[in-house]
Amino acid sequence: MARKVLIAICLLTTAIAPAYAFAAREIVQNPLLTQNRDGKPRFWKEAAYKLGDSAAAFSWSVGDDLIGVLRIENKVPNDARYVQTVTVSPNTWYNVSGWGRAEKVGRDTMGLYLSVMGTFHNSRDLRGTVAWQPLSFWVKTGSLETSLDIACRLGGYSSLNTGTGWCTGISVTAAGTPNPDSRFVYGTVEQSSSNNKFWVQAAAVLIVLGSLLLLWRYIRPPSQEGSS
Repeated sequence: MARKVLIAICLLTTAIAPAYAFAAREIVQNPLLTQNRDGKPRFWKEAAYKLGDSAAAFSWSVGDDLIGVLRIENKVPNDARYVQTVTVSPNTWYNVSGWGRAEKVGRDTMGLYLSVMGTFHNSRDLRGTVAWQPLSFWVKTGSLETSLDIACRLGGYSSLNTGTGWCTGISVTAAGTPNPDSRFVYGTVEQSSSNNKFWVQAAAVLIVLGSLLLLWRYIRPPSQEGSS
């Protein structure tokens, strides 16, 4: 039940948070991991630094809540992951998010996290044994970039690890630009974007003040001048 509630909140937030200014469109295929192809989650592929049943185990299941979960077990120090290639637009900010949990993951190297393969762009990582946690990061594509390899990953490059990790609700959306206080941001936020945001906020404040003045004009008590 706790997992269902947490994931529902995450997915709802992902869907509505950017709606005030941007129509965020999901570009991950099978983000809830419910679609089956040959007994594996459709559109997701398995990969690892060390392959074989004695090194890494991959599994996938769909619960009664109709939400699928990816499971990765590193039996030896390893960098194992589920990966999907998504189509993106150049020079565009993307928010990558999802949920993860970990069990008996080593604390000295990279644990369970979301990442873009071939880069060091990633969310915070989960180590030790932790319950379901939200994971996210922002990345801006390059001028010629048209695809990203998104991974649910346990261990990393030159940072092999053991243990078991789970991921679900993996999302990639073009959701505007990062807030100034956002963490795990990969790319430069142009100053003009900040200026535009300031003027939008200033205009909103002026509109509110104007509305309040009009309201006051029509609900204030009538003037007593000339009543005698």
